[in-house]
Amino acid sequence: MHVLILHASPKKKGGASRFFAGLFSLFLPGTRKKTVSINSRQDFQRALELFPGMDVVCFFVPLYVDGLPSHVMEFLSQAEKYCKNHSCRFRLYAVSNNGFVEGKQNRPALHMLQAWCERAGITWGGGIGIGGGVMLRVLGTVYPILIGIILLQMAVSFFSTGIVPSGLWRSFAIQIFTWLFLNSGVLFCMARLSSAIRREQVLTDQFTRVMIPSFLFIPIANIFMILSSLFQGRFLFALLKREK
Repeated sequence: MHVLILHASPKKKGGASRFFAGLFSLFLPGTRKKTVSINSRQDFQRALELFPGMDVVCFFVPLYVDGLPSHVMEFLSQAEKYCKNHSCRFRLYAVSNNGFVEGKQNRPALHMLQAWCERAGITWGGGIGIGGGVMLRVLGTVYPILIGIILLQMAVSFFSTGIVPSGLWRSFAIQIFTWLFLNSGVLFCMARLSSAIRREQVLTDQFTRVMIPSFLFIPIANIFMILSSLFQGRFLFALLKREK
């Protein structure tokens, strides 16, 4: 099975859509998959030329003003003509994410992609709407760093004393469990999407979110956005001491 993964974040680096595309590729072992970014017009032709040889195309797209970003709309306009001229026969699946807490906020974007399929003569396979996508992406960066620090402490302790303190094992287990819990809805939905792709089935649209209560998510998101604005959108990079 040939699978094309398209992530359509307008950001050249980072972005939740890129993160989810990379995460989902882990759910497709044994398939022949390609991952392509379409964050600018220069990427369109390369992606379109791959369409005829694909059995499945998975679209990872951010929600912009309750719809699709303008460059995605432009890409779909070109893709419609290309698919009709080249007899494309793939099934389209999609994962849309937003910064709000509710995954159902992505429903209009998924409906737009479904409508495009009907217009272009492409089979719609279904989609996933993810709420709190930005937070999940940040956690996907922060938690590996925390886990790496704990593993380093465990290694130092083992080579210096020959044992690993139970407290470090407990910290390691807590970090792993916490990350899995916060991402449990996304991981479950991606497993279902992977199963639908392999079985060539239509997936009923699924909606999930970061597993944080709304009364906690909102103030945390507000604080992050304030800090991000103070660093001109580079808060995470400043936190990790990297340039954007």
